[in-house]
Parts: sequence; structure tokens; C-alpha cells
Amino acid sequence: MISIWKRELRSALCSVIGFLYLAASLFFFGVYFYVMNLYQGMAHVNYAFASVVYLFSITIPILTMRGFAQEFRDKTDQLLFTAPVSLAKIVMGKYLAMLTLFLIPVVAAAFFPLILSGYGDVAIAEAYTTLLAYILYGMAAVAVGLFLSSLTNNVVIAAVSTAVALFVVYTMGGFGELLGVPVLQKILGAFHFQARFITMESGVISLRSILYFLSVGTAFLIFTVLRLKRYQSGNGGDPKLRAGRLIWLVGTLLAVVGLNVTAELLPDSVTEFDVTMKEFHLLTEETKGFLETLDQDVVIYVFKKEDAADTNEAKMLKNYASFDHISVEYVDPEVSPRFPMRYTANGLTEGSIVVSREDVFRIIPFESIYTYSDPDMQDYGASPDGFDLEGLLTSAIDYVTTDDLPMVYELSGHGELLLSGEFRTALDRENVKLQEIQLVTAGSIPRDADCVLILAPSEDYSEAEIGALKNYMDQGGHLYILLQWTKEPQKNLQGFLAEYGIQVCHGVVSEENEDVYFRQPFYLIPEIRSTSVTEKLAGNLALSAATVGLRSTDPAVEVILKTSEKAFLKKDPQEAKSTKPEEGDEKGEFLLGVFRKWDSDITPEDAPEGSGRVIRESQLTVFGSPYMTQDAIDEYISGMNRKLFSQIMSQMVSRPTLISVPVKQYSQEYVVVPESDATFFGVILSGVVPGVLLLVGVVVWALRRRR
Repeated sequence: MISIWKRELRSALCSVIGFLYLAASLFFFGVYFYVMNLYQGMAHVNYAFASVVYLFSITIPILTMRGFAQEFRDKTDQLLFTAPVSLAKIVMGKYLAMLTLFLIPVVAAAFFPLILSGYGDVAIAEAYTTLLAYILYGMAAVAVGLFLSSLTNNVVIAAVSTAVALFVVYTMGGFGELLGVPVLQKILGAFHFQARFITMESGVISLRSILYFLSVGTAFLIFTVLRLKRYQSGNGGDPKLRAGRLIWLVGTLLAVVGLNVTAELLPDSVTEFDVTMKEFHLLTEETKGFLETLDQDVVIYVFKKEDAADTNEAKMLKNYASFDHISVEYVDPEVSPRFPMRYTANGLTEGSIVVSREDVFRIIPFESIYTYSDPDMQDYGASPDGFDLEGLLTSAIDYVTTDDLPMVYELSGHGELLLSGEFRTALDRENVKLQEIQLVTAGSIPRDADCVLILAPSEDYSEAEIGALKNYMDQGGHLYILLQWTKEPQKNLQGFLAEYGIQVCHGVVSEENEDVYFRQPFYLIPEIRSTSVTEKLAGNLALSAATVGLRSTDPAVEVILKTSEKAFLKKDPQEAKSTKPEEGDEKGEFLLGVFRKWDSDITPEDAPEGSGRVIRESQLTVFGSPYMTQDAIDEYISGMNRKLFSQIMSQMVSRPTLISVPVKQYSQEYVVVPESDATFFGVILSGVVPGVLLLVGVVVWALRRRR
């Protein structure tokens, strides 16, 4: 068998066919990895691997078409069959040689998740379980191709029949659904390779799928041996031999059906293992820091039997209870059915949690502990994509132990954006009250404002409104501003910022340096710099899109984000003819985000009644991008923009500890890969490597032709 394997492998690598297969497979792997993961920034490499499966109907026929068809065509089959090797070993030798070639691109693709992990949190478990499923699917597909190659002496017919067969088993499930007949759906579903592959694509190791592919592959190898024995006997032979072959055929079919039917009857707990589960019960440093400073007793009531809590929930509650002033009590719904009446007239869902301190409490519904991409998915029994218990508990504990909650106002009336989505949730987690206000009607900023948000106004403020903002800042106010490019400069707002040493450039910043932008030159990915408000996040990347350029020579202005020296300013991006620098574009380094703080000396008449002279710290944060608080952009940067916003807001509302703990996702959705890196890997993986392999194949073929 080893000699057959060496012979077949040498034959494949001494012809253009073997190198053509390697080049095609690596090309498809590289293209999908570049488009989906490097360019689009998806953190799921399993999507790229799953896409390549569809192309088995192209690549596998290249690999298997010469198996036995060429032996029959070239009349070398008799020489092969008279060798001192059994037919089973001949078939296995050829099969292993094809499998070796099949696995070479797979080994190369196994490095793709590791490459991508250098740019963020990558779904590693999903990637490698998908790759395992890809290998199993391929093993079965190669066995099918080898069998079909044994049925003809025409390599073209062998290739076409394999392509058709693999296409059919890929789409068989769709045929069953189209017919709409339950019995036919089950019968056709037995031939549906893709259904077994999908089971493992999401990070679940399915013993049913593994058994299915291995049993089907083994069956087709046995069918190949039986076919060759029939061919050897001249399609006739001894009746006893024919009967023996028939017994083997029927026995193999029954064994495959029996094994797979038995596997279907076993419970999921025995046949499926989710390898994506993380240790969600571990508390973040934010929560630990907050709980260590807690000086009031809090009770966490869990409306559920203690032995009914799932592993992550039980372990996390135990971690909370390990801190002073926190106790956890389980309330059995059967023993204490009236417990919910203490807190609500609507009752509590079993599994809900009540966080209580004396007469102050907050209810955490059971339905909110796990999150789902689609809100309706929970009703249909879909798997959750996130675990939110820590964020809800920490926020609830802060709520019941805080007497005076911070107040934040967001300005409207000038086309401003309003805080929404995960950024609004982050503020809610900080137990910050948020209220919309129009300066035109209010006339001034309310005295209880801990911070004011101005999110990307599309129209300028009046002089009276700017006067109200100045007065607020003079009283020790905190202001968070996002800017956006407008056709006409917002002179009053820009003049207001200039008084604090921040100059606004009229134009949108782009980059020539591919290392610091994502996809497009105006999707900037600057590194967060260490400032008095961002020290904990320094070194991470933020995503700043369509950013108005800022400049400052004031040493009191701290730089949070800035461009490289290869940046340039598009003064009118709507009229720009190119994303590259054009004549008239201002070049140089621009600031993208800044922070400044100073002491405001409040006069006695402005100070609270009965107090003397008061010194308050004023804070001003300005970002040039209107998208710094948008979920659609934040997803691409793994939530770093949201963390930056939460960190700054925590300081502005004078929270000693950041308590906005985000949902613990099962897997990250996006990563940010600089354009230069994406291009480099894309060219190498989908261009250079496949091209070199194809060239080597052509050279080998040409040299053999000369001989």
C-alpha cells in the first residue's frame, strides 16, 4: 500500500494536474479569506472555510478524475492488478495519495485564524471545528470521486460525473424542501452532505456528522474495491464470487444506515460538544474594582432552585458573594410562591434576579441574562450569542447603593444625533440619567447637568446658545462634542472651541499610509494615546470615520487620537474626484480627538447658597468624527469606540470606577485589519502562492515532455 501511495503521489506531483489542484484550492482559500476576513474584517474564519466547500464540485474532480480512469485508458490496469498487492491496498494507496494532496492546502489554511488573531479577538474554536468538518467532508468527497473514476476509462467523464455527484449531495436538502413530502425529505436528507457540515460550522463537534462522513467515505471505498473485483472477473465470474460481492454491497449499505440511524437516536448531550463556551463566570477588573469599594450591604435574590442554575450563572453569583457586603440567596418558587409580590404586582419569571438594599431594589428579568442576535430567537429555542449577567448585576448593585445618580443632557434642535444602541446601553449601565434639551427654548444648561453631549450638529449654534455653553463651562461644566463636516463652516461653534485652544479645519481627513486606515482612506484606525482620561485604553485602536481635522498648539490640550504625517485634508469631499491627494488638499498631521481640563473659579453669587468661593474642574472632549458613538462603526473595532466613550463619560460624571460592563459575546463579529496588511496577505495567499505552484506545475510538465 505504501508503494502505491508513493507511486500515485509522485505521479500527481510530476504532472500539471497535481499542481493545478493545489493552486486552485489555495487560490479559493486565499480569496475568501481576503474578502471576508481581511477586507471586510469578519472575525469568523469559518465563514471563509465554509464558502470553499461549495467549490468541491470543481476542485475534487481535478484531484480524483485520473484515479482509475487513466489506468483503464492507458492499459496499465493489468500491470497494477497483477502486482503483489491486494485490491483493497491498491484502492487505499490511491485514496491516501489523493488525501495527502487534499490536505496540503488545508494545512496552509490552518494558519489563517492565527494570522487574523493578530488583529483582534477571533472565533478560533469555530474556525478549527469548521476546518475539521471540511476535512471530513473532503475525505468522503474524494472517496466518491475515486469510485466514479473506477466506472469509466474516460477521465473527462470521471471528472464531470464527480462534479455532478458532489453538486447534488451539496444541494440535496434543497431538493427535499422543494418537494415538500416529509418521507422524501428524510430519504433525500440522508444524502445531504452539507447538512452535516453546517452542524459543525458553528463550533459544535458533532459525533453524528463525524460518523456520517467516515461511514460514507468507507462505504465508497468498499464499493470501489467491489467494482474492481467485478472488472477483474470480466463483469461475470464465479457465481459464488458474485454472491460474495453482493453480500458485501448489501452489508455495507446496512451497516452505514444502521450506524447513522443509531446515532440519530442518541441524545444531543452524548453526540454534540460545544467548544465555543467560554468561562463567562469570571468577573472583569471593572466589577472587581467597584465591589472592593462597596461599603453597603446588598442582597442578590435568585428566584430559582439553587441546583437549577446553569454553570456560568451559579459560578458568577458565587464570585459576587465572595466580596464583602454582597450576599446571594436562592428562593425556591415552590416553597416561596409569594416572594415576587414584595417587588412587583406582575410576578417574576422563574430565574429572575432581584438586587436589593433596604427598600431600594432593581429586578433583572431572566429573559435578559442571555442575549440573542434576533430578539425573537429566544422564543424559537435558538442558541444565545452573549451572556449579560455581570453587566446587569454590577449596574444594579451600583443603582441600589447610589443616592444621587448623575444627570447628562444631550442637545438637539440643530440636526444632532441622539445617543442610541449600545452606547445608550453603556450610559444606562453607568446608571446615568439622560435627557434631551434644546438650548433655544431652555435658554441655559440646567444646574444639575453633570455632562452635556453635543453629537455631530449639522447646523451652527446661535451666539446666544454659544453664550449659554460658555457660561456652563465657566461653572465647571463637562462637555463631550462630536463634529461633522458641513458645506458651510459652523463659525460660532468653531469659535467656541478656538477659545479653548482647539482649531477646527474645514475638511475631512484621509490617509495615504495604508497601515492606519481600514478599507477606505477616510476610515482611520489611530492608536489611542495615553492621556489623563484614556490611560487604561492606551495602545488600542479606535475607528474614526469621515473625520473633521483638528489642530492645537495649546500645551493644555491632550491628544487622544491623531493621524500619521501622511494624512491629507479633503476640503470638499462631495466634490473630490479621487480618494488620493489632489491639488489643493492640505497635507500633514491632524488631530482626531482631544481632551482638555482646567479649574473654573466660581464666584460667590454663582456658587451654591451659603458657600464661599468654589473651584470646579471643567472638562472638554472633542472628536472630529460623527460616528464615534455609532454601533455600525463600533462593531468593526471590537467595541473599542464604546469603551473609549464609557471611559471618558465615567470621568466626566465623576464616577470613581467604570461599571459599564458590556455583554460577554460568545464570539467577536469583526476585527480591523489595516489596508496595507490586508493587501499584503491577500496578494500573497491568493496570488503569489497559487501562481508559483501553477508555474512549477507547468515547468515540471514541460520538462517531462522534453524527455
